[in-house]
This record gives sequence, structure tokens and C-alpha cells, in this order.
Amino acid sequence: MSESRNALVTGGTRGLGLTVARRLAAEGWHTTVIGLDEGRLEKVQAMAEAECLELRAIRADVTSEESVRELFAGLTATRPLHLCVNNAGGNLSRLLVKKRRGRQSDELVTHPLEEWERTVRLCLTGVFLVGREAAAAMIRHEVPGAIVNVSSGLAVGAYGQSAYTAAKAGVEALTRTWSYELGQYGIRVSAVAPGVMDGEALREKTSSFPRHARYMEGLQRFVPLGRWGMEEEIADAVCFAAESPYLTGSVIRIDGGGPPGWVP
Repeated sequence: MSESRNALVTGGTRGLGLTVARRLAAEGWHTTVIGLDEGRLEKVQAMAEAECLELRAIRADVTSEESVRELFAGLTATRPLHLCVNNAGGNLSRLLVKKRRGRQSDELVTHPLEEWERTVRLCLTGVFLVGREAAAAMIRHEVPGAIVNVSSGLAVGAYGQSAYTAAKAGVEALTRTWSYELGQYGIRVSAVAPGVMDGEALREKTSSFPRHARYMEGLQRFVPLGRWGMEEEIADAVCFAAESPYLTGSVIRIDGGGPPGWVP
């Protein structure tokens, strides 16, 4: 790997994003991760220095057009960008409509618009904003780069996941659309769709909510390989998508064979 290769990983201060960033940096990429939590950014920077990795952590908000433009103005002013990994996102479980049974009458609770908009803005609009600026930078510097979007095995639909599944389905549509548009510039666009990952986020939630832990334990029985994926395994797929010279427009599903969607 040439030392001049530069990569950007959004949502790179924890979980899959950090695992991907560390892998890229260890393989010689000059890697930049972005996030919002100052404490996590400082920890990542300290880790990179301790491990002598070519990795830097800076603050940027993928949901803000101004913040994304400022990020790329500084990131690509003097050097090209070869790889953009759109990983930032966040899940939200909310039923479209739920009947809450009370003593007097049944009350209907509906999915709040604000939660829908927040989830879609983070998981889909953020991918659009970062992907747009990454593509423009690659074209400007005449770099045959790659954009790898992180989708989800739930993009096909899942119980209680209206906003998240719609956003991830949109990410996959953007992936195919951009591959058609950007191929003429030598830019490859692909996506990786993980199933459930046995990582920090899952462990935090299952340890805090015993009911959720029991639900996830039961759900695991429907995975043919009988276990959740490891973040390192998903990072393998991201790095493959980044390096493969003839891969574009594809969604790599890496979920142990299922399940196809979460059910109650």
C-alpha cells in the first residue's frame, strides 16, 4: 500500500467504525476518523499515538452540510482522498402504531415524526452529504477511489424499525445509483450490510435490559451459523470492498445467513 493513500471513516470513534479505521491504518492508509464525542475522539487519538498508527480523529457532524463541507475543505485541500467509508449511524426501535391498554380505554401511541427525521438524517442524509463531497474530491483530484457505505441486514425490513430500515434501504439505493454515475470517473461504490454484531453497542444494551438480552438470545437461534458476527469480520468485508478493483454497485451481505428481519 502506498503511503499516499488517504481514507476517511465516519462514525469512527467506536465499534465497527473504529475497527475498520484501525485495520486501514495498520495496513498503511493515512486514516481520518470523525465523530461528535470529544472524549471518544481524544481516546482514539491517544490510542493511535500509542500504537504508532497513521490515524487522526477530528470532530465533524455528518448531518450538517456546513460541517461536512468544512471537513472536506480541510481534509482534501492539499491531498487527495482515495477511500470514504460511510459508517456513521444509529438504530432506533419504535413501532409505527402501538395500542397501549389502559383501565378506561385503549390509547394509540404513534411513531414520533421527530424520531423518524433524526434517524433518517443520520443514517441516510449523512451518507448523502459525505458521499457527495467525497465523490467531488475524488473527481477534482482525478483519483480512482472507492466509497463504501455501511448498510444493514435489516434493510429488507424488520419489526419495529420503520425509520432505520427505510434509511438503510435508501443507502443501498444510493450505492447502486452512485455506481452508475461515478463509474466513468473510475470511482467504485459498494456497500456492506452486516447482521447483528457482537460488539460494544450490543453488549451495553443487553447488560442494561435483561428482556432485550433474552430476545436477542432467542433470535440467535435463527442464524444458520448460530452466532453473531464479530466487528473484525465485518471489517474484513469493508476492506475487501475498498480494495477490489472490479467491485462496484454491489451490496455484500455478511450476516451468518440470517435472520432476514427481526420479529416480535
